[in-house]
Amino acid sequence: MPARFRDIRRALLDYGITAEPPSSGSHWKLRDATGKAYTLPCHNGDRTEISDVYLRALCRAFGLDWHEFMRKL
Repeated sequence: MPARFRDIRRALLDYGITAEPPSSGSHWKLRDATGKAYTLPCHNGDRTEISDVYLRALCRAFGLDWHEFMRKL
């Protein structure tokens, strides 16, 4: 189930992961406290629908439980 980027950002704050806006282009950079980073293509800003493929990869990159993360959305 795709989710809007604004909802994803709100859920990631619970994990201490911040979203840095793009300096140019449309890819937002997500970072945790340890410095791990993951980029998300958000061509439509906060209204962008992010697919499950990216959400699952995001959970793998930061070591998050998929089902718990989806409940927060």
